[in-house]
Amino acid sequence: MIRSVRRVFIYVSIFVLILILKRQLSTTDQMKQPVVVIGSGLAGLTTSNRLISKFKIPVVLLDKAASIGGNSIKASSGINGAQTDTQQKLKIMDTHELFLEDTVHSAKGRGIPLLMDKLTKESTSAVKWLQTEFNLKLDLLAQLGGHSAPRTHRSSGKLPPGFEIVQALSKKLKDISSKDSSLMKIMLNSEVVDIELNNDGHVTGVIYLDENGSRKILKSHNVVFCSGGFGFSKEMLREFSPDLIHLPTTNGKQTTGDGQKILSKLGAELIDMDQVQVHPTGFIDPNDRENNWKFLAAEALRGLGGILLHPTTGRRFTNELNTRDAVTMDIQSKCPRSDNRALLVMSEKVYDKYTNNINFYMSKNLVKKVPIRDLIQNYDLQTTEPDLVNELKNYSDVDTKDKFDRSLIINSFDGNISPETSVYVGEITPVVHFTMGGVKINENSQVIMKNSESVLSKGLYAVGEVSGGVHGANRLGGSSLLECVVFGKIAAENIAKLY
Repeated sequence: MIRSVRRVFIYVSIFVLILILKRQLSTTDQMKQPVVVIGSGLAGLTTSNRLISKFKIPVVLLDKAASIGGNSIKASSGINGAQTDTQQKLKIMDTHELFLEDTVHSAKGRGIPLLMDKLTKESTSAVKWLQTEFNLKLDLLAQLGGHSAPRTHRSSGKLPPGFEIVQALSKKLKDISSKDSSLMKIMLNSEVVDIELNNDGHVTGVIYLDENGSRKILKSHNVVFCSGGFGFSKEMLREFSPDLIHLPTTNGKQTTGDGQKILSKLGAELIDMDQVQVHPTGFIDPNDRENNWKFLAAEALRGLGGILLHPTTGRRFTNELNTRDAVTMDIQSKCPRSDNRALLVMSEKVYDKYTNNINFYMSKNLVKKVPIRDLIQNYDLQTTEPDLVNELKNYSDVDTKDKFDRSLIINSFDGNISPETSVYVGEITPVVHFTMGGVKINENSQVIMKNSESVLSKGLYAVGEVSGGVHGANRLGGSSLLECVVFGKIAAENIAKLY
């Protein structure tokens, strides 16, 4: 009897020991598995850098494109931040509360206020992180449409802000990868098609197609979707915003809503999917006018003093610094519907403030420097030289209230302007630019389950344009890059807590 009891005790002890060892091995296996980040725009680059540099957590960065950067690399106005060192140095008065107020006003009752609060409060540290961790100056400011203060940061120098930021963050990851591929691995031409879950609904892996089209599985317990919006997908625009499918777009061909589709299939809540931002100013290439892809005419061009003229009358017709949706509406309703365009006209002073960018646009034949006399002739404006000169003079008169209530008039045209005075001009048209809707997330960047406030799956995150709720019905210029940094850092920090 005693031997039997002993034998049972030994068997039970062995069984318990096996369970403990199995659990420990499982935990060790989980610890060894990298975090998989899907998408190499600023959201993915921020998340990856934070995980590696601060927490030493290994990362595999996947992107279906052949190069790093996504749409972030094309961002040309800058990144927003309130109460930053740059604002203090330039004696700009701004607060998180004022930034939040502008964001909520722009959102028009849509979106998730808690995420907007997080976006604006964390903006100071987001800009600071880029300045200190990556030695980015971000020492210049512009006041874009819908903002109550100059808070959109860019660096003095030759590089556009999106390109500069992406270059700095990607270089650091590439350097780490070259030294330690077990800590950082970059896999391009790798298209994610599904997420593997266990019976408990926890993430266990990422299913993707490699560059040869072969189906592969990458084991991981933490996946961060940074896969962008769906502004290039006519299919998704037809489903969620069919009235916009005829418009051109600034989005790259990779912007097809893959993340939204995969996560929705898994049971994620989608929010504000019908809220698609049409940017008022995409450049019309005079050599390829019908091309569906347009180069963005940065909002900073207007924020730094550029104005919009009617393509027939040669007169201003809108407050150029209103929110993007309002300026777009004015172009679409007040300019000829058959040729939905306007003229973006800038002074020599604007050129002096934004020289490198405007030089780039000129190299692409998107902006031309012409005398006012030629402006009338080249664009067949139905106006006279004296009338157009007076239009520019009236706009430049800071002692008179602007007829469209534009609050910020800087870098305007000289008082001695004449038909021989040269200006910078480009043709613009409204373009599909950004999708405010996406996967619903909480303040920890975790994906939320459909018809619930619960987290969809442990270890599943979404950052950047793939997510929804941060901007509501209309995004402020400069807040897309900010969203990527703020919520990318948040995702990394929450992964680290549970890793």
